[in-house]
Amino acid sequence: MLVLAAAREELGDLPGEVVGVGPVVAAARAAVLLERLKPSAVVLVGTGGSYEGGPAIGSAVAAQRVGLSWGVAAMGLGYVPRQPVTIEADPGLLARLPSPRHNVLTTGAITTDLALARRFADGWTVEHLEAYAVAHACKEAGIPFVAVLGISNRVGPDAHVEWLTHRDEAQAAARAAITALL
Repeated sequence: MLVLAAAREELGDLPGEVVGVGPVVAAARAAVLLERLKPSAVVLVGTGGSYEGGPAIGSAVAAQRVGLSWGVAAMGLGYVPRQPVTIEADPGLLARLPSPRHNVLTTGAITTDLALARRFADGWTVEHLEAYAVAHACKEAGIPFVAVLGISNRVGPDAHVEWLTHRDEAQAAARAAITALL
C-alpha cells in the first residue's frame, strides 16, 4: 500500500510519498511514482474543504467518488469539450475504512467565491485539489485507489484562515482514519 499526500506535513510520521500541490503537478508526479514503485494499492491522505452542508471541520472522510471541474466552466465562462468521467474509489479499500463516505471534487484552485462554491457543491460535499489527479493516475495504471481527507475548512472566502487554524487537527484525523488500511 502506497500512501500519497500533496505535502510532507500531511504524511506526518507515515511512510509515503509527496505528489505536490494542484491537479497537474499531482497527476504527473503520481504517474511517475506508480510506474516506479508499482504499489498494490494507493491511499491519498490530506486535508479538504467542506461545501455548504458537507462534513464538519475536524472530521475525516473517505472519498467514495471523485470528480474534476474548472471554475471557468462552472461559471459558464468557458467549456470543457470532454468532461472527465467521475472515478469511483476502490470498494474493497472503502469497506476497510471507518470514515463516512463523501463525494470529492477536484478544482483548479481553492474556491474562495461563494457563488462558485454553490455551483461546485451540486452533487459534491468536499473540495480537494489533488484527489482526481491521483485517482486518474491510479485508474490508468490499474491500481486500486481511495482518498481519506481531514476537513480543515469550509469552502469560501475564509477558507485559508480556517485551513491555517484547523490543518493540524484535520491532518491528524485523516492519518488516524487510514490506520485500518496500513
